[in-house]
Amino acid sequence: MPSYLYVAPDLRHAAVFEDEALARTTERHELMLAPPPLYPVDDAAAEMARAGAAGVVVELASGLPSPAQLQLAAAAVRSGRRAWLYWPGEQAIECVDEERLDSLARHVRVVAWMARACGPLDRATELWERMPTGLRWIYRGEFPVRRLDIHVRLTQLTMRAQPLAFGDLVVRDGRSVFEGTGVFLRADYWNSADADDRVVQTAADLASITDRLVCVTPRRDERIEAAASQQIVMEPPRRSGDEDAIVLAPAHYRPIVKAICQALAPAYLYDFGAAGQSAGAELSQQLGIPYIVEYRGAAALVREALGGAPPFYEEIYAQAEELALRQAAAVVVAAPPLKEELVARGIDASRILVAPCGKVASALTAFAGERRASAASLATGDAYKDRLQDQWNQNPVGSQHARASQPHTLEWFLEIERHRYHDYAPWMPAVMDFRACAGRDVLEIGGGTGTDLAQFAAGGARVTDVDLAAGHLQLAQENFRLRGLAGTFVHHDAESLPFADNSFDLVYSNGVLHHTPNTAAVVREIHRVLRPRGRAVVMLYAEDSLHYWRQLVWRLGVKERMLERMSMGEIMSRQVERSANEARPLVKVYTKRRARALFGAFERIEIVQRQLEPGELPPSVRWALPYIEPRAGWNLIIKASKPSDDVRH
Repeated sequence: MPSYLYVAPDLRHAAVFEDEALARTTERHELMLAPPPLYPVDDAAAEMARAGAAGVVVELASGLPSPAQLQLAAAAVRSGRRAWLYWPGEQAIECVDEERLDSLARHVRVVAWMARACGPLDRATELWERMPTGLRWIYRGEFPVRRLDIHVRLTQLTMRAQPLAFGDLVVRDGRSVFEGTGVFLRADYWNSADADDRVVQTAADLASITDRLVCVTPRRDERIEAAASQQIVMEPPRRSGDEDAIVLAPAHYRPIVKAICQALAPAYLYDFGAAGQSAGAELSQQLGIPYIVEYRGAAALVREALGGAPPFYEEIYAQAEELALRQAAAVVVAAPPLKEELVARGIDASRILVAPCGKVASALTAFAGERRASAASLATGDAYKDRLQDQWNQNPVGSQHARASQPHTLEWFLEIERHRYHDYAPWMPAVMDFRACAGRDVLEIGGGTGTDLAQFAAGGARVTDVDLAAGHLQLAQENFRLRGLAGTFVHHDAESLPFADNSFDLVYSNGVLHHTPNTAAVVREIHRVLRPRGRAVVMLYAEDSLHYWRQLVWRLGVKERMLERMSMGEIMSRQVERSANEARPLVKVYTKRRARALFGAFERIEIVQRQLEPGELPPSVRWALPYIEPRAGWNLIIKASKPSDDVRH
């Protein structure tokens, strides 16, 4: 077994070790290494040569390697050895080559420049926030409630809203319970009355199905405290007593509840519901916490908060309520008419629980158990693949954009399709050429809900869908059945396709291969199952894109300082898939050079760059979208052919 040199972040301590799993790692993988005790070294590169190591593992203490760490990895690659970067806190390791090292060197330079620019911006923002409200109003006519800012924030949150799956239930004393801590949230600070029987009973219900229940409330209440494991009383808002204070309260409560949730890592967040309060739903998105909300009828919370007076901020209350309903894994109502009301608003009927007072516990455990058992999983032996299955089994891709139709209906699938080709990616039908495969055999890897595959089938192709996520596969079959289309659906891992050599004329995959640990293995399998002159059409995320550098590197990595404690791979796993649950699937990006090398066994390689929405550009330059998108779009579409003389028998 070959030996490797493990080098500490300071490059002054190292150890020679052997690890069978390390030799098999390619690209980015999840791996926990256990090197022997480190010893001092003067020159890590010289030590690598002296020890005859087959490669070097460089441990990182932050998201990006230092220039010296990059030099060490480059020295290993130039000498014909292998090099890895290792983030022990993430249990993640990445095998790097010359192209990847060039990319990382560019990251280091750009991030250093961004960090220098970030300091003055942070100081200016801090000074603005410290300026008294009266002075800000004089300067810019700013009122205490900036309606447009709140409207934009709630709109963006609602667009990203997606229910998150509950964790597994465990059996305690013969009953199913949520393992860990549950949080019961109340934010109606204006309600001075003691908790009514319904609130106390709900808290008692939740405590009965949770290892530990923590009630987060605006004031201490002995009846709630008696029903829960612990009660945390939040500091009251500075402003109170008027309607402005109600719509400003989420900004006050958000950091308080966030700190509590970060400390407790709750299994769920149960929101009792309060007028205009969006902190719970927003933190569900941000922290990956399954969210439950009570619904007591349209405008009921507003009437309760304002004592029946007409609301001044009606649109804010409506948006906050819509966000909560869209983000909720479960919506609890007391009676069937309320469920009918929500169904008419486009809320998924399967997420609405009719649970009268005292029945919340049984309804929630039954619902959570059914959801977890709804889709089977393949045993892959890979943590990243297991997370991927968990994500897409619970959160079907594109389903968050279907708001007006009930799931599992033809209208729902068509709504997903309209958003995909009209709003999100109008370039897709022409670039992917769905209608050019009549009479041919088409394989899609990771077909999702079957939207793209249905276009091939409608154009006369014989289609097959192979998917790692059983939940997706079931939905794709439903989609085809409702449309009257024929197809074959296979539950399998694409890194070892269950098809004979030379079986397909086209292999298509859109936004899937950058989620699997060994993308190169899937590309080899695509090459194997294609017939000579067959085509591969594959979409991967683009590193050289506006979305990557502005949203991920600048806003999250630098401004939010996430790169100080985690890698770009981890940032993307947490942030890129907005419909993702807490599974945090693997996400990778590719340069055109890296993508071309990935398809090196193919010929006639064409790479098209697309996917830049008008809203991502300033209004003054949106006219230039057709010129910017081919250079800065988020998607790389690789089109490549299997050589005509490459035939396997």
